Amino acid sequence: MGIPTEGTQGDGDSRPRLRILHNLARSGGTVIGRSLACMDGIALLSEIHPRGTDVFNPLGQAMDWFGLVEPRDILAMRERGSLPFDEALTLIEARARRRGLALVLRDWSQLDFMGVPLVSDPPGRSLLAEILEHRFELIRFATVRHPFDQWLSCLEVPSIADLPPDRFMAGCRRFAELAREIGFVRYEDFCADPPAVMRRICEALELPFDPAFPEKQVGWTRITGDSPDYGRGRGLICELERRPFDLDLLAAVERIPDYHATLELLGYAPVEAAPA
Repeated sequence: MGIPTEGTQGDGDSRPRLRILHNLARSGGTVIGRSLACMDGIALLSEIHPRGTDVFNPLGQAMDWFGLVEPRDILAMRERGSLPFDEALTLIEARARRRGLALVLRDWSQLDFMGVPLVSDPPGRSLLAEILEHRFELIRFATVRHPFDQWLSCLEVPSIADLPPDRFMAGCRRFAELAREIGFVRYEDFCADPPAVMRRICEALELPFDPAFPEKQVGWTRITGDSPDYGRGRGLICELERRPFDLDLLAAVERIPDYHATLELLGYAPVEAAPA
């Protein structure tokens, strides 16, 4: 099965196809992105965002990870006076397509919905998609996690831990609304049945499915967001127990309307079990 690289819709759309996978911080996006990136025929750039290029630069990743860009390409663009984000992605996608690779962008959605660590005025919508939609036929999908477990995990990240819980949950709700619009899978379902859920992701992004991904992803290093030991899962795809939590923390989150709206949008049940 080949990878569709150009539009074939009935309206005659001939723009090249570009896949975007959206996810928030500490929601399983790294292991899911790594599992997708390790498959043959895919060039995945990780945590890409027009306001985050000083941290994660698509040209640098395309050059260092896949050899799709050469230093002379970057020099030529700089000599023209600027490095427009959409032009850079157009160059990368064309080079990937020429090599028979489907370009996938793992969106740095955190900047759009939470803001931290770089953006003080998150818009609550995907700027990446807005900037690229005039050049590409975008195929988009999202991955999500229970908002309370995501919050517990984010409390371990200094740049996010100081975010007020009501602002955090407001971002979760806006992201959940996007996920409902474009389609999504849940991180918990992925951990419970990785092949079935990864097949669903591949179908949504119109990519071939590689059943060998569970073994291949363990050694895949072309991804951002990994810790040296791959976090609590240590490189394995496995279900994780809920982190211990204070009942006062749960009570505070329970008082936030956006938290309950997020649960409903994504089909999650409220947290009822006592802390471990």
